[in-house]
Amino acid sequence: MIIYPEIYTTPDFPTVKFRESMDQVNLDVEIPKILYSQGWGVGTYFNVQFTNFDKSKLVSSGLFVVTEECESLQTSNPEGYQPMTKSIAMRKAEQIGTWFISGEAVRTSETKDIQPTKPELKVRWNPGKKAFQVMSGDEVVYENSNRTEAEKFKEAA
Repeated sequence: MIIYPEIYTTPDFPTVKFRESMDQVNLDVEIPKILYSQGWGVGTYFNVQFTNFDKSKLVSSGLFVVTEECESLQTSNPEGYQPMTKSIAMRKAEQIGTWFISGEAVRTSETKDIQPTKPELKVRWNPGKKAFQVMSGDEVVYENSNRTEAEKFKEAA
């Protein structure tokens, strides 16, 4: 279930905040709904942000711009009834730049691939092997009995 996004108007750009993760929200469906309800015109910049459920941490953010707007009148003439006219509005938006993803990865708008950032390495003493180990998470990347050599490896990686 998607919770309807909150829309904040700020001096620079309006901000659309979702309380779900990026995986749960289909922006191709949600952004046109927002554009229609807000009536933003061509050239309007707006931020799309994803926060955790408590709204205490920003998970990801991206900048978008409205690129196309088309409004037309549609008239239908049912038999024996008065003609009905309704206005149809269509707006499109595109992302500018890359996604800011808090902490771990950056998603580019061109390739839609996730590029991992450099892993955090730690130097730890292993008394059983009597060696200093350079750890990436739970995996041993390098080990040496000399601490300075292990520190050099960590800085070079």
